[in-house]
Amino acid sequence: MKQQNPETKEFDFYIDERVMIWNRLKFSVEAETLEEAKDMAIFMVTKDREEIDFYDSELLHDTLTEMEVGDNEGNSTIELYCEKDTDLIYENSEEILTKL
Repeated sequence: MKQQNPETKEFDFYIDERVMIWNRLKFSVEAETLEEAKDMAIFMVTKDREEIDFYDSELLHDTLTEMEVGDNEGNSTIELYCEKDTDLIYENSEEILTKL
């Protein structure tokens, strides 16, 4: 076990990380046949999505991937904070990376 210097203190930090993840949204369609239901579902998803009444959703955690700054229009994908004062002390936006 590592011995700590009695004059040092421990400080806590956290990272907020922007990631990509698939979200499964479940809904039902009433139709006379499966083919008609499929056509209606395609229409609803592509043209009328705001009218869909989702009855369940599930984040697909095994699809989680880290985002690069370029995937986020140059905006940060990692932000580092100090737990004590919650100040943002580092971010990896394109603007910041070009200054390093």
